[in-house]
Amino acid sequence: MRQRRIKAVVKKEVKELIRDPISLITLFLVPVSMMVVFGYGLKLDVKGIPFTVVDYSNSKQARELVSSLAGNKEYFKFKGYAESEEEALKELKGGKVSFFLVFPESFEKSLKEGKRAQVGAFIDGTFPYRAEVIKSYLKGFSLSKSTAKGKVDVRLRYWFNESLNQDFIVAVGTIGIVLLISPAVFSALLIVKEKESGTIYNAYSSPITPLEFLTGKLLSGILLSIPIYFLVYLMVVFLFKAPMKGSFFVLTVGSLIYLAVSVSFGLLLSNFFSSQAAAFIGTTVLTIVPSILYSGYMTPVSSMERSALITAHLVPTFYYLKFLKGLFFKGAPLGFLLRELIPLVGFFVALFGLSLLTFKKREK
Repeated sequence: MRQRRIKAVVKKEVKELIRDPISLITLFLVPVSMMVVFGYGLKLDVKGIPFTVVDYSNSKQARELVSSLAGNKEYFKFKGYAESEEEALKELKGGKVSFFLVFPESFEKSLKEGKRAQVGAFIDGTFPYRAEVIKSYLKGFSLSKSTAKGKVDVRLRYWFNESLNQDFIVAVGTIGIVLLISPAVFSALLIVKEKESGTIYNAYSSPITPLEFLTGKLLSGILLSIPIYFLVYLMVVFLFKAPMKGSFFVLTVGSLIYLAVSVSFGLLLSNFFSSQAAAFIGTTVLTIVPSILYSGYMTPVSSMERSALITAHLVPTFYYLKFLKGLFFKGAPLGFLLRELIPLVGFFVALFGLSLLTFKKREK
């Protein structure tokens, strides 16, 4: 009897979605749009940095250093020499360059005397992340030049994301964002739309229990979200060309658990909304803000302050992104990924349990 009631709820939701082409199109259009917008529009790598140089030393060594820096056309774009620091600062203020270098008159003399030659680097700090990246680039460039005489030979090799392709990181991370927001919003609307139409009273007055009713909604949300999972996976692999080094089966199992978390969160929120507009806006805000800011999607969680670090561990996307990166880039086996999956199971149990506690059957 219980299985039949749950199955009836699932069949009802699937049939209603098929009969509503607008909802069906929206269900798939929103995730695809997010993948395209985030995947192509969110660029975290810093390349083609425009810069100018003020050279008071007028020395061969300074020109060689500038030529070497300008020769790395992927990361730097030389805009020519400025006559003075005032002129360079004017270009920095106008946004024509992102930084400028100043070689003092004593630059060549210091090198000939074996002293440490000083070069001033003035960076536009209005975009802190970009400024920090430029700083790291210049430090790396300085290290390579200081070791050019053979005293130290630094050989770098990157693991897992060997090409340091930021597009891969963004695309894979967007899977976690999409699979939290879209299923949560959709599942919240499953119940709220019945509140608006009044059909929820059919459930209130029927023999179906809250557990059966919410389980049916849960399975409906997961079932209708599975095509979205496959769709965004195919986009990441074939459109964004991100490498998939791990097991697709393990990825699917972990993603199903994550979908259960997302749908449960949507069901929980639906108990507090009475209109579809409020449910849509509220669920979107409550999913998109923490999933982007506190999951490690934009910045590494390890670099956050203590309060933000604690918050990150309360966000399911934090664990799912670590799970995704472990599979896509490291090819990690299931045993290493259990530490990410176990918290997700805990989130599901807690959220679905809270949904049951806050859902009350009421007579009309």
